[in-house]
Amino acid sequence: MNKTLLTLILLLVPFSLAHTTPRKKVGIVLSGGGAKGVAHIGAIKVLEELDIPIDYIAGTSIGAIIGGLYSIGYTSEQLEIIVKQTNWIDLLTDKISRDAIPFPVKLDDSKYLISLPINNNKKSGGIIKGRNISQLLQQLTESYNETINFDSLPIPFACIATDMATNQKEVIRSGKLSEAMRASMAIPIIFTPLYSDKKVLIDGGFKDNLPIDVVKSMGADIIIAIDAQSELATSDKLQAVPDVVNQLMLMICQSELDIDKIKQVDSYIKVNVEGYNAASFSNEAIDTLIIRGKNAARANYISLLSIKDKVGIVPSKKPHNTSFQLPFSPQYTPIKNNQLRAALRFDSENIAAILLNLNLQNLKTGKAEIALRGGRQSFLNAQYSLPLSKIQEISIANKIAYSDIFLYSYGQKISNLNFIQNTSKLAYSITPLDNLLFKANISLDYQRFFRTLVNQEFPYPKSNDLFLNYNVELKYETINKRYFPTKGLDCHIGYTIYTNCHSSTNYSVFNTLIKKIFPISPSTYCVPSIYGRFIFNANIPLIYSNIIGGEGYSLDFEQQIPFSGLIHTENVNNVFGGMQIKFQHKIHKKQHLTLAGNYAISEHHFSNFFHGKPICGISVGYGYESPLGPIEGFLSYSNKTKDLGFYLNIGFGF
Repeated sequence: MNKTLLTLILLLVPFSLAHTTPRKKVGIVLSGGGAKGVAHIGAIKVLEELDIPIDYIAGTSIGAIIGGLYSIGYTSEQLEIIVKQTNWIDLLTDKISRDAIPFPVKLDDSKYLISLPINNNKKSGGIIKGRNISQLLQQLTESYNETINFDSLPIPFACIATDMATNQKEVIRSGKLSEAMRASMAIPIIFTPLYSDKKVLIDGGFKDNLPIDVVKSMGADIIIAIDAQSELATSDKLQAVPDVVNQLMLMICQSELDIDKIKQVDSYIKVNVEGYNAASFSNEAIDTLIIRGKNAARANYISLLSIKDKVGIVPSKKPHNTSFQLPFSPQYTPIKNNQLRAALRFDSENIAAILLNLNLQNLKTGKAEIALRGGRQSFLNAQYSLPLSKIQEISIANKIAYSDIFLYSYGQKISNLNFIQNTSKLAYSITPLDNLLFKANISLDYQRFFRTLVNQEFPYPKSNDLFLNYNVELKYETINKRYFPTKGLDCHIGYTIYTNCHSSTNYSVFNTLIKKIFPISPSTYCVPSIYGRFIFNANIPLIYSNIIGGEGYSLDFEQQIPFSGLIHTENVNNVFGGMQIKFQHKIHKKQHLTLAGNYAISEHHFSNFFHGKPICGISVGYGYESPLGPIEGFLSYSNKTKDLGFYLNIGFGF
């Protein structure tokens, strides 16, 4: 009896031990590589198909982002949705959709070619702050935004950064998950580093772009390395500056790649990323890279099946994260740094102009701004704004301007105004909604005319004039882009009283604009608008009269109404109203074709308005969204001039 029992015990013990012995742990390593790193998603899909468990993850740069998200429950399918529905160019350049920018910042949008921070805060070592990518990572890791140990995640995780202060590799295994991922992809100079205590953290690729030893130290018995780095380019492909810069980055990152380490991994998945670079975030590129990641993993089927045999069991399903929301829309965050901004433009009417702007945001109370423009129309403007609340502010400004302006009527030059204008303004504004602005101001406007050639039919400006003006305006705007917009509404209503201090003569003006963008197809848009400016007194000074013309980017007069078909400024009667319909078609990426037509009526009196002579105009244009700003050319025709005109614009309007 005892012998039988002993025999059974001896037989059962090995069986029991076999089933209690811990299985071997699998760790995956995800390299950096910018956009090329989306290939990791394809490779992970194959691991999921083979039911290979993932027990540890270590990643660098884009590998840290994909690995970090996967470690908290995002599936490969969800990761694919994220990378496809995210506008990576806007994300990585901190660009904010115009409809998300509040007034009055919206009015200053898309003017400047460059913006340089001027700040006593030494923690600004990057051209791009990375606000958008930080917001996205915070949103995607919403449940893990507290300081935690990354070993407590559903899949233990580590990411690699480089500490610039010590020139050492930094293995991040605790803290805020979103900040750790953000630190790992902070390319120096381009992105602001992550400052943590005395550490200055930048892209981990400079020290370890394939952290095999890290995942091994975490406890992985079996290691799968997925490498999405490019191969070094040959001499014939190193002709341009971007190619040389890219090669230098590859040399730095690959110099830290230990070939002996690669030999130690159980499966080395090398993705073919030829033809793509760190900025290849188009949908076509993402699709191709994910497929290439799959193909690279499937080319390693033998080693992967061997790993599955070593593991010996089929794992339970990985917990899924279902809380993410896409598409992601970056939210505006106020800029707190002092800035020096510059803009440069050229057009066929005013030739060239330059704009410099010093924006002082770091004042204890309020903010100050100084703007200087050079060209045919030059000015120096200084403004100080004092916030009364989150939505209210009061401002005081003084602007000294020199203008040399030509005016036309029916294509004939009627005036050449050469004058200095000094305007002192006190304004109150309130923005109850991000896209809604109410503003009231009073201004003292002094004009000194030096050389004035004026047709007899129009009032002569005096050698000097002094006006006290009152203005109220209400603006609502949700236009998503200043140039080539694709959605939104723009409404503007204003009323102004001009009071001549010399003669006590008053002129009142009402103006309005309503513009709406309607999509016709994914690449074609219809933009109808109605507008008007109505003067309630005859013989208003020429400087305040109704002026139309131009394409709206570089206006000679504050009250000027753009009018397709007229490339120069035209003087019209006191009562002016009309409509425009514009069609915009995207032909290829950043290239656009436009067709616009105007119909308007101008008369001296309201009673005769509908009997006035119509003004018509049409323009056909081509536009390209360049890094220097929009480049546009227009062919125009109007029944006012009865001539075919051409207008060329290069650069942002100001």
